[in-house]
Amino acid sequence: MNTNTIAHAKALTSSTATTANNTKVSAATTSSSNVTTKIHAVRITSPAKGQQVPVGKNLVVSGISTHTGGTTNHSNCQASVILNGVNPYQNTTGVGPLGQNDYSKWKFTLPPAYTTVKEGTNKITAKFSCGNNANLVSYYSVNVTGAGVNTGNRAPAATNTSAPGIITPH
Repeated sequence: MNTNTIAHAKALTSSTATTANNTKVSAATTSSSNVTTKIHAVRITSPAKGQQVPVGKNLVVSGISTHTGGTTNHSNCQASVILNGVNPYQNTTGVGPLGQNDYSKWKFTLPPAYTTVKEGTNKITAKFSCGNNANLVSYYSVNVTGAGVNTGNRAPAATNTSAPGIITPH
């Protein structure tokens, strides 16, 4: 037995009820303290939701992922990223402990040649897929705020001259 698999559910109960308009509703319930939930998920860890990011600059996006059973074997998987819905998805680089095909950790630098962060709200979406199985596709999005670099009206820098206690602005 795979170490990531836990014993089957101990009890499965089923019930049927009839609503006021004679519609039948069925429900199945499992009860056990040791049922395995298989996970397939992706998450963006940086930048954080709501974070301010520079407009028109390379943006480093990093994240984590996991898939069925929580194993780290991501050899048939791929994490990819889009910014503001601009297709195609851009493939990330796996940086997990097992090397470039290990997408338990991943990162990507969004270059301006692909698209750029605009002022205001920007949506970054990560996609994690494994093989051709439509059930093994997960998405995660964060909104970040693009902020321009203020280059005008900067306060002059202060420097120390050879005379102690005197600061001369430039």
